[in-house]
Amino acid sequence: MSDTSLIYCSCWDPRNLGPKKLIRTIPFSAARGKPKGKVLTRKYALHREKKMPEDTVKVSPGFSYSQSEDEISVLLGDEMFERSKKPKDKPVVKALLPRSDFVADLENQIMELTSIIEQMNRDHQNAQKLLREEMEHRYNELQKEFETSKREFKETHTLELAALEEKYKSSLKMEKTITQGKLEGMVKEYKYLKNMFRMYQDSIADEMEEKWSRRKVEWEKNEKMEREKVLLQQKYRLTKKFEVDVEEEKRKLEDLHLQTCDKFNKEREEFVKQHDVDLIQLEELQKAKEIVEEELQGQSLILESLNASLYHTQVDLQKEKNNVLQLEQLLQKKLNEMEEKYKFITQNLTEENTELRHMLILKNEELFQERNKQVKHEISYHDSFIENENQNKKEKS
Repeated sequence: MSDTSLIYCSCWDPRNLGPKKLIRTIPFSAARGKPKGKVLTRKYALHREKKMPEDTVKVSPGFSYSQSEDEISVLLGDEMFERSKKPKDKPVVKALLPRSDFVADLENQIMELTSIIEQMNRDHQNAQKLLREEMEHRYNELQKEFETSKREFKETHTLELAALEEKYKSSLKMEKTITQGKLEGMVKEYKYLKNMFRMYQDSIADEMEEKWSRRKVEWEKNEKMEREKVLLQQKYRLTKKFEVDVEEEKRKLEDLHLQTCDKFNKEREEFVKQHDVDLIQLEELQKAKEIVEEELQGQSLILESLNASLYHTQVDLQKEKNNVLQLEQLLQKKLNEMEEKYKFITQNLTEENTELRHMLILKNEELFQERNKQVKHEISYHDSFIENENQNKKEKS
């Protein structure tokens, strides 16, 4: 027996705490196909008594059981939980005896209910199995019917297709023969029409050639006439134009001749005037030339005298340069002699300086020794003086 099939009631009160509200049990899952079970409160039970289905079963006073398509309901009333008020003087054992009977009665009722629910579950499972088997049987029958009908349809379809193919083939053959005959007739008509068209084309071509030859001759004559007319007109126009151009050119040449003559006369007069002016300028230039030549002769004499004096000065300068060179050589010799002399003097002075230093060092050493002797003498004198004083003090003491 599973735990979910048991109905739990929270109203059992072993400690005399009074009645409590009833709770709903956990409904069976709809996926498993099990019915739902409920335990209802008193308020809800009064409301549901009005809607109670006809197949309710009263198991005991205050305990009713009902079943519908969706759920199973159990109603617990106040009659089941009524307690007789008993005096406090009675012992506790007497009050407990009916409670134990009540608990046993409840347990029996719960067992009966669970057995009923299990029976209903088994019936439901059996019904599901029967329905499943019936559905499978029905499905197999329908599958067989479908396959047979499918096979029959395929056979009829193949037969109809074969008949249609034969029918279309025969009709195609008939149409092919008919069209072949029509085609042969049309080919004959086409050849006849083609020959007729060629003959008509040849006749029209001959006629057109004759007409075109006539028209060509006429066109050539007309063209020659028109060309001659046009040439005559152009010749007349060109001659007129040439005459007009010749007259204009003559007029232009005359105008140019007159203008050139006027210009030539003016230029000749200007050239004559310019020639007179140039002659006057030439005379002036001739006079200036004579004056310049005289000045040049005087300048040439001056230049000759200057050249002579310059030559003399150059000779004197060369002599002075020679004298300066001789003086420089003498000066260089004297400088060399002086340098040698100074070098010799510096060497002597350095030697004397070294000797003097050596002598100074010796002199300092002698002075230092004498100074040491004096200091020693003074120290000895001082010591002797102190000793004498000490002796005198001792003698006095």
